[in-house]
Amino acid sequence: MKKFTMALVAFLLVFTIIPIAKAETGRDSNPFSDLKGPNGDIIYLYNKNIIGGYPDGTFRPNEPITRAQVAAMLVKALDFKLIDKPTVQFKDVSNISKHYQTLTTVSELGILRGENGYMRPGEITTRAQMAAILRRAFELPMDNQPTFVDVSPANWAFKDINSLAKNLIAGGYQDGTFKPGNPVTRSQFSSFLARALDDKMKLAGYRSAVSEKGVEVERDGWIYTVKTNKLVKINQKTKEEIILLSEDDFSDSDGYVEQKLRNGFPIILFNNQIFTPYWKEVDIKSGLPTDYGLMVSSITGEKLSTTGDKYNDITMYNLPNSNVIRNVTLHNFEIYFTIEKKVRQFDKGFNEEVNTDDMLILYSADQIGFGIKKVHEFDARVIFDDIKGSKVKPNVNQNNKSIKYDSSAMYYFNKKGVFAYSMLNGKTKRLSTIQAQDMTVMDTEIIVEDSKGKKHILKK
Repeated sequence: MKKFTMALVAFLLVFTIIPIAKAETGRDSNPFSDLKGPNGDIIYLYNKNIIGGYPDGTFRPNEPITRAQVAAMLVKALDFKLIDKPTVQFKDVSNISKHYQTLTTVSELGILRGENGYMRPGEITTRAQMAAILRRAFELPMDNQPTFVDVSPANWAFKDINSLAKNLIAGGYQDGTFKPGNPVTRSQFSSFLARALDDKMKLAGYRSAVSEKGVEVERDGWIYTVKTNKLVKINQKTKEEIILLSEDDFSDSDGYVEQKLRNGFPIILFNNQIFTPYWKEVDIKSGLPTDYGLMVSSITGEKLSTTGDKYNDITMYNLPNSNVIRNVTLHNFEIYFTIEKKVRQFDKGFNEEVNTDDMLILYSADQIGFGIKKVHEFDARVIFDDIKGSKVKPNVNQNNKSIKYDSSAMYYFNKKGVFAYSMLNGKTKRLSTIQAQDMTVMDTEIIVEDSKGKKHILKK
């Protein structure tokens, strides 16, 4: 049975710095001729007799790792006792194969599973499969908090991948992706395994590249929402309510009317911060917002270390028409938002039942408003989300019904149909020619309501 080691992790991690462990004494500090640079994870496993190399003295770190190789490493790493007389039969593994006992052991433990009698020992292991295997092997809890922009709740390994990220075993790439379908190399799997075995080898910290947006957002047993003009979090079990932000925390508005917290305002959770789009200025006569702002606060309600206040207004620098910032989300550590290419002034005469489109521009910026980049131009229906309890008509606010996001794409509709714009590759595709008046984005599909009130289901 072959043994394997690990080399320098071949990809750049987005969230943290990779810790480098010191090699234990007593064995060659680098026994492999094809390893260069830091290799603490490799030597850690090598010194524990979990991995070895090839007869020619190489490790071949960039070769994809197979299911049989993964099974062998886990059996050694976790000191599993091999089943003496296994009864499991595989259609593709003979009972006289040197891999048979190892594969039957991990199969019966529920760690590495076959399908329809096939174990597929020579099949390359993907990053998603790696996450599921390690989560089962180390009995880690599933995790529902999204972490990577290309791993949605529809992905079969969604909870496994999030769990490995939360437990500081697996990170992602600089663009916020995990690339779940990519093969795992021998060096990468060795690194993941070392981190799972020893806390000193783990990544430095957890950060998600995905935001969670809604009128109510649930996370870790709490509901975050705006209630009675306060930003609060509510314990789902005890119903305890903690005020994070209230009107008393805001500075004077110097003679103009603004509404920073109003029932029905959406919030955006991003790691340990809450981003709240708000009405920066409201017309006294009509009650309609004319300017829009964005503020950030902490999920704990504590003062921000950068300002000493409980919130901070975010200004988009060097941006034309910055007063019409709408449809805000966060994606891979950047703020995304739209502005009107030609500013429309709304009054009581506006009728959103007339199918009108406006040209919008999608921009991105860093989390303090710098680094403005133009991302995409598109037409969208001029129709707005309802705000619960609002009696102001027309229903103009900071979010268009015609624009929605998930972790990897922006969806919008106009007179030509329903479209998806990928925030991963910048490509646009038309999903339907339906004339929509509302839509809801789900994990695997989009529910579109057409102009006659009929609902349609579109696959992403």
